[in-house]
Amino acid sequence: MISESLNRTKHIRDDGWLAEIISMNYPDHPFCGVHTYIVSISPGRSRANHYHLKKEEWIALAAGRILISLEDTRTKEKEKIVLDTAEKDYRIVHIPPSIAHSITNLGTGEASIIVFSKTPEDRSDTFGYMIDA
Repeated sequence: MISESLNRTKHIRDDGWLAEIISMNYPDHPFCGVHTYIVSISPGRSRANHYHLKKEEWIALAAGRILISLEDTRTKEKEKIVLDTAEKDYRIVHIPPSIAHSITNLGTGEASIIVFSKTPEDRSDTFGYMIDA
């Protein structure tokens, strides 16, 4: 065999799926320092609906059209960002600690995002939070 593959767990839910791509949680990876995973979002569905006190994330759209809804949990300031792979420009969105985020698929097909962080997933640093429209 001249190629190598790394097996990853695909976490399937009714609103889409998530698979860690690069993570300090896997002893077999050749990468270090960045935790990366891909998330799918079913049409018309939302994912995330939470915030972190320590972790910061960078979100990159891989496919589709999404709405990122943000709310500062301390000041209640809100922001909405639409990302579309059909747009001319490409952006990666930074989500600092204490910023609640929800990602909604605005398209008719599956949307995918890639999330980058310097911190692996820590359920004790993930707090549910619904952002009002």
